[in-house]
Amino acid sequence: MTTPNPTHAVPEALSPQCVTPSKYLHNKLPRFFHALGLRVAKNPITVMVLMLILTLSLMSGIAFTELDNDYENWYPHKSTAWKHYTFQKQAFGKFDRTEMYLVEEVESTNGVLTKAILEGALTLHNEIAEQDSYKKLCVKNAVDGPCSDSLSILALWNYDASVLSAQTQSQILQTVNDAINANKIILEAVLGAVERDSVSNEIVKGSALQVIMSLHNVDSKDDDIMAFEKDVFMTLCNEATAQYSSSFAIYCNSFRSYSDESDRAIAADQSLMMFAMLIMIAYVAFVLKRKDMVESKMLLGLLIVVNVGLSLGVAFGICGFLSIPFTQMSMMTIFIIMGVGIDDMFILTDAFDREPMTLPSSERVANALAEVGGSITLTSVTDFLAFSIGSTIDLPAVSFFCVTAALAVLSVFLIQVTFFAACLALDARRILSSRYDLLPCFVRKQLEWGQRESSDSNKTSSNKMKAVVDKIPLTPINVFANFIVRPAVSKVTVVLFFILGAAMSYQGFSHVEKGIKITDFLPAGSFVGTYFEKRDLYFGEIDSIEYITTATIDPSSADDRTKLSITFINVENLSFTVGAPNCWFTAWQAYDTSLSAGTSESDAKASFDSFMATDEAKTKYANNIVLDDDGKIVASKCNTLFLFSTMDVEKAVVEMREAREAAVSAGDDFAFAFNQNWLWMERYIKIDTLTINTLMGALVGVFVVCVLFLDLTSALLVCVCVVLINVNIIGLMSLWDVRLNVASLVILILSVGFSVDYSAHVAEGYLSARTKGLNAKQAVQVSVKEMGVSVLNGGISTLLAVVILSASKSEGFVVLFKMFLGMFKLNRELVIE
Repeated sequence: MTTPNPTHAVPEALSPQCVTPSKYLHNKLPRFFHALGLRVAKNPITVMVLMLILTLSLMSGIAFTELDNDYENWYPHKSTAWKHYTFQKQAFGKFDRTEMYLVEEVESTNGVLTKAILEGALTLHNEIAEQDSYKKLCVKNAVDGPCSDSLSILALWNYDASVLSAQTQSQILQTVNDAINANKIILEAVLGAVERDSVSNEIVKGSALQVIMSLHNVDSKDDDIMAFEKDVFMTLCNEATAQYSSSFAIYCNSFRSYSDESDRAIAADQSLMMFAMLIMIAYVAFVLKRKDMVESKMLLGLLIVVNVGLSLGVAFGICGFLSIPFTQMSMMTIFIIMGVGIDDMFILTDAFDREPMTLPSSERVANALAEVGGSITLTSVTDFLAFSIGSTIDLPAVSFFCVTAALAVLSVFLIQVTFFAACLALDARRILSSRYDLLPCFVRKQLEWGQRESSDSNKTSSNKMKAVVDKIPLTPINVFANFIVRPAVSKVTVVLFFILGAAMSYQGFSHVEKGIKITDFLPAGSFVGTYFEKRDLYFGEIDSIEYITTATIDPSSADDRTKLSITFINVENLSFTVGAPNCWFTAWQAYDTSLSAGTSESDAKASFDSFMATDEAKTKYANNIVLDDDGKIVASKCNTLFLFSTMDVEKAVVEMREAREAAVSAGDDFAFAFNQNWLWMERYIKIDTLTINTLMGALVGVFVVCVLFLDLTSALLVCVCVVLINVNIIGLMSLWDVRLNVASLVILILSVGFSVDYSAHVAEGYLSARTKGLNAKQAVQVSVKEMGVSVLNGGISTLLAVVILSASKSEGFVVLFKMFLGMFKLNRELVIE
């Protein structure tokens, strides 16, 4: 039986009185990993076959995995908005879908208020409205009624081309001004960049008009709706755009356009991500390449693809068994696990190469695992913990991703210490038998060990990596290690980074903006992005606030009618709404002007029944009132238009709160206000608290795990590094125009895991060197020279991939590049100090 290498001798048992969790693990883990390494290295084929059987069995769960790209997964399901959304959908069904086009003048004295431009816009409207598919899908106020009018200035001519054609230019302007003065149209919603006569104050010009057509959103007609939006609306709109391009411009956007363009951006980014991963693999192969093609380990490096593939397969398979869906965000797991797998591979391969080649390959694998197994375990557990804490965020899409990533981290760890360790042993056997790298079927004449050790081609991986590091504009690692341990240098560096951390913390938390731009996840130059730019320029987002009653209302009750009056008086007084509320209650009041608090219950009941029997009620409000068998209202809805502040989240939040307060003015359980945008806006009410709580939770968890593996001082220093890195990233966000939102919060969670990886490996290397009798200064130097190079190579591979992602045409991946670049730079500078 062989004797373990003395430099990595397994620790003796510790006396009971000096046992701490970290000392216990430092005693037990090397023994465990040494024994595991021996078993794996002596039976590599058996281990690989067993691991393949196990992983393939777990991967079978992929058959049960469901693809889920539902946008509802991005909404917080424990929020007030989600509660209101669920009630509204159960009572009235899904929200209607809107199809929009915007007409902009090119060169015209009266802007879009000229006959030629209005006729062009009207022609397009009527071509769409006359389609049988539109008539089948449009919003109707009554079941068998006609389509509801579109929201457009064209309604002033009843969408009749002959009526418009009969008017002169002055009559057209007069029609518009008369309608505005009589409050027949909502100017802000239909006409943009209005110019008025300085004397009469009448409108003489409008630079843009928009037309909003609505489809009734019913699950049973999903396929028909999707086909109409793509094949009818967008086709006719694009044809009109080409036809009228010389006289005026048309910008189109169907309800499905955003998701279509977003999917197109994601598809392009996925291709870019695959290329980024190929760059990572190429870098690994370059680092492990040797001049001597027998000593080279490129084939071993390429096995990282197998490791990552198996790890992801296991994670996705377990998620399938647990009914956790696969989302588009789950694709990011591939990139993350590739980075984690490469880091661990460098750590393990370097440790193996540091073992004397005179030892049997099984002992070299066992000693390597004994040396770095604890470090890999620590970083895997902390990564797992960071993702687990991220899974508690009240956003299903983020939670699904974090669960998948957490499982993938554990999978890649188990596969690295078993399957990859077996590959390492087989590769060592290949070298012993003088088989060529990449072409193991070809054998070269075997050299004696003495010749092999004296050969220039027999450089250790550490030396080879040092040569790689020397090639980039960094101080050579050994010179840097000697330089950084100088007392004056280390003290000044620590103080400077604390000052930088404090400054960046202030900069970040006081100046970072919240929210997300609606165009962030669209490809550059997308027609949808252009439409939103024009819409925001001329109109802003015109939307409606739904006021939904949840209490049972008795129309014959004077108290219930009073509550309704209070509610809608407060709604009309809101400063940011436009036009009067569209409500069955106000229409009933207009229908029966004698209705008052003194009206008897029987007369009020008769009045309500009479109103509901009118054509107006049947055509406009039949779908807005839910009655029980006794004729009482169990749910009803009204709405009012408002201009939504898409770019000013703080203002939008204030408006949301004011609208909600108006809705509950008659009682907390009487009614509520709702707008679909509030589903995502609720995230930004508490985004600061959510960010701090999530990061602090991850940090506390990381500290607890570090205490189990490291001594208290080292654990604290690792956490200090993680804190400094993250506050610097938040500061960088404010300086680099990266907003604080769910996407950037997810990346901050990732940065906790990656920060721990870099810091903990160096800390573990330091403690390992201390156990060999080295003083603090020598231990730092050894850790930087050995672990620092491995960590640096892992970081460089990730950096190269991130630089590739910067070429993305969607803002989401550009943000990923910015934040990962900051993370790598800060990690490189901080962990070594």
